[in-house]
Amino acid sequence: MAHSQETRANVRKAFVVDGVPLTVAASMHGVSYDTAREWKRIAKEVTGDDWDTARAAHRITNQSTDDVIKQLVDIMVRQAVVVAQKLEDASIPAQDKVELLASISDAMAKFTKSLSRIDPKLGAMSVALDTLKTIAEYFQKHDRVALAQFQDHLEGIGAVLQSRYG
Repeated sequence: MAHSQETRANVRKAFVVDGVPLTVAASMHGVSYDTAREWKRIAKEVTGDDWDTARAAHRITNQSTDDVIKQLVDIMVRQAVVVAQKLEDASIPAQDKVELLASISDAMAKFTKSLSRIDPKLGAMSVALDTLKTIAEYFQKHDRVALAQFQDHLEGIGAVLQSRYG
């Protein structure tokens, strides 16, 4: 059975804008799940209309700036924790550990600096992270033992910064 373009648009709207699962969106408009899934696939392949991306964008735009910032900070902090955990792996050469630490420190500093333009409280976080990066670089050049000890405390330091700057 052929469905109208309006029905297709309504299924898309229910999924993207209203945020209902595709199965529910299809059912609401008298369409089988397989048909709705096919429409979604064709839209992405033929016109570049990715319903999942549109849905995610719609969710973000309906949140407050603070909520979006908190989500982004949470993602970056989780990535920093993963890197910190990798640094504890004894099989990773010291130079690679230093590069991982420098890389995540640099990424965090740049990330928080860009967010500080939106939320000034994050400017302080940017300074704190840049300070950590500077300390790590200093230890890399002058005291590898201290660098290893510093790495042991990064997760705790990250937690303190998170609680202080949110």
